[in-house]
Amino acid sequence: METDVKSVSKKEKWAERMPLLASFLLPLLIIFILCIERGIFPFGERSMLRMDMWHQYCPFYTELLNKLQSGESLMYSFHVGMGSDFISLIAYYLASPVNVLLLIWPKGYIIEFMSITIALRIAFCGFTFAYYLKRHFAVNHFIISFFGLAYAFCGFIAAYSYNIMWLDCVMLAPLIVLGLEQLVKEKKGGLYYGTLAFSIFSNYYISIIICIFLLLYFLILWVEQKGDRIKTALRFAWYSLLAGGTAAVLLIPEIHILGISASQKNPFPEKIEWYFNVMAGLSRHCALTESYTDRDHLPNIYSGVFILLFLVLYLLNKEIAWKKKLSRMLLVALFAVGFANNILDFFWHGMHFPNSLPGRQTFLYTFLLLAFSYEALHFRDGIRVWHVAAALLLDAVFLAGAYLFREEAKIGVTELSVTAGLLLGYGVITIVWLLLKHAWKGGILFVMSCLMLSELAVNFHMTGLHTSSRVQFLENREDYDTVLSAAEQREKERSRTGAYFYRTEEMERMTKNDGALYGYSSVSQFSSLMNKGVSKFLQKLGLEVGGNNHAYNGTTPLISALLSVKYVLSDSPLWEDSSRTLVESSGNTYLYENKYTLPLGFMISEEAVSAWDYKEGNAFERQNQLAWLLGADEPLFTEVESWCKPGASLVLAVEDGYYYAIYDKIESAKLKVEISDGREREYEKASYGYILDFGYCKERDSIEVTNTEEETVQTHAYKMNERALEAAFYNLNSQTMELSEFSASKIAGTIAVRRSGRFVLSIPNEDGWTLYVDGKEAEKESFGEAFISTHLDRGVHTIELRYETPGLKTGLVISLGSIFLFAATIIRKNHLHPVLFLKRKFKSGKIK
Repeated sequence: METDVKSVSKKEKWAERMPLLASFLLPLLIIFILCIERGIFPFGERSMLRMDMWHQYCPFYTELLNKLQSGESLMYSFHVGMGSDFISLIAYYLASPVNVLLLIWPKGYIIEFMSITIALRIAFCGFTFAYYLKRHFAVNHFIISFFGLAYAFCGFIAAYSYNIMWLDCVMLAPLIVLGLEQLVKEKKGGLYYGTLAFSIFSNYYISIIICIFLLLYFLILWVEQKGDRIKTALRFAWYSLLAGGTAAVLLIPEIHILGISASQKNPFPEKIEWYFNVMAGLSRHCALTESYTDRDHLPNIYSGVFILLFLVLYLLNKEIAWKKKLSRMLLVALFAVGFANNILDFFWHGMHFPNSLPGRQTFLYTFLLLAFSYEALHFRDGIRVWHVAAALLLDAVFLAGAYLFREEAKIGVTELSVTAGLLLGYGVITIVWLLLKHAWKGGILFVMSCLMLSELAVNFHMTGLHTSSRVQFLENREDYDTVLSAAEQREKERSRTGAYFYRTEEMERMTKNDGALYGYSSVSQFSSLMNKGVSKFLQKLGLEVGGNNHAYNGTTPLISALLSVKYVLSDSPLWEDSSRTLVESSGNTYLYENKYTLPLGFMISEEAVSAWDYKEGNAFERQNQLAWLLGADEPLFTEVESWCKPGASLVLAVEDGYYYAIYDKIESAKLKVEISDGREREYEKASYGYILDFGYCKERDSIEVTNTEEETVQTHAYKMNERALEAAFYNLNSQTMELSEFSASKIAGTIAVRRSGRFVLSIPNEDGWTLYVDGKEAEKESFGEAFISTHLDRGVHTIELRYETPGLKTGLVISLGSIFLFAATIIRKNHLHPVLFLKRKFKSGKIK
């Protein structure tokens, strides 16, 4: 008998757990099946890498893994661009506490780490939303699992699941809202504080959007509250500040670095603009609507066709007070209009216009619609059959409007037809559910759940989880490791002190963050935290520079030397000449050593620094001026004749030598250079406008530049004078620093200065670096508004640089203080003495 009671008790517990368990397992199982169907590794050669996950997140995750497993300082990295604060990069891209698992993760499977954690986060999105419904409505019905699935497979997730850095916040949002409700209604702040602090710590940007939403939702709850509103407002402010303060250890460094980055806040819009008709935006609720990630602002708002029916039932439901419906629907309207209006769009995105990836607030809009849709079903006694008929009629009008704006919304007849069919199905099931006796209602809801499951799974299959080739991403890994190891071995053998530094770059790269991906110091970078001073300087010198990226493309031997680039990787064996030597190869990967390269620190005369105007003229004229100031007695670059026609430009080598070109502004995304000796090279992002490197050409070699848009492009070609280069380089290389110590956060060396002047380091000038000369702190100046420099007099000097992330200590103190204040608040609120509290817990056996 006792065994039977225990058995029944276990069954009851499992029955109670099943809705929440299913809300997690259903999306996880569907994703697992999709991985098999799409051949995602280990079931094939595909991967979840896509867009920024390919170009940014995978390289940054790789760098974090290497730092964690090697014990290297997390403060700074020379593998991201020319050097970047790594704490702020963690705060922007890598702050999820889940990433601590990289400590034990195999190095060759970083893609799988990201993919597995994406799948688990999506599954937890289903769980947290179902948990919200369970606690908010005090129910445990199996249908909450399917509403959880709708949140997990909503349009936002389908479009942005690769944005792994956002998913913690999306996952936590339902719990944060539940915590806010507990804070207002039950005066309990623990859940709100904990989940909001976790969210802000994981990703400050999406958390800004959540905080804007929380403020609006709090105002609704606050107005509806009966009682002391002042204390409620103070409680909300207090716990919100504590949550933000807890994340200050990352927030303060992040704010500091963002201030010097290319991602500074946009100015407030001067006039009101409408991106599209509001109806066009709402039309994207239709099933099978393709995910959108470009710059036309179209939101990814799909969250299940059933919400189009249930939302009307929510409005018509007499069991729900009209005042409650009014305030909440005004909030929904603020979202809906905000997708189309530039002022509201700016507001929702934290006083910032997103660069593509529009409607980043849509997961909160989805949260509201799903919660209201469930509420309509929860208060089923307030629904009548005629309500369903009216809802279907209104939805028919909605679909008619969607048809009119289908092109603007980027949907088609197929999407509208499928949506109409699903709406009819949900309508019929709902009517049957209302008409049948109570004994049959559970079965009808099960049928509805099956339709919801089918719709959501098919929609996610059609619009989400896009893939790319894993083989392509990893194919050169072993070859890169081989040639890069050879370069490092060469530098070890050459160094007298055991300390060395050099940069490596590529002619053809997998990403602009290959330095982080393959573990070498570089120039190229793609990051929202890119130092804008460095990027502007490089752009003036003719390099490829975009809004949040710059690349080695566009360098000349003089500029490459200034940037300390010693080695160049290529997939061609044809680029060896008098300026670079082939030193190693593996497979189709070739390593060249540049003849002209400078150490990390070198001297330039103060006269040259003062006289060089790197902002006037074109890139070749600026370099000509620099070479002349450095001692060249003839121009470094001389223009040669070129011809152009639609789709192509032609240059003829007039004599042996190095040839380069710049070109007028174009729209083409890609340029291809073909040289008559068989060499070819493609240039991406050609619309940025940068120097094209034709390499060493012999007399009468022809050089053809073709573009993808058949544009007539006026090319201005130049031949380099090697004698002028030798003179300028000799001047720069005559006084250089020899390293005695080098790490990510400390650099030391000596330099013998024969002629006083400006000591320049090819390191971005940022506040985190402290410069010491002969043991004393020296004032830092900026060379080119980009790099660290200082004046040195004649003599032998010891140089030391130390790096500490700016604001890190202050942020840590604030974080620890916030945690302490939260603990003190809880103890005071519960009238507990800390020692007595712990004694009580020990006695009760709750602390073991």
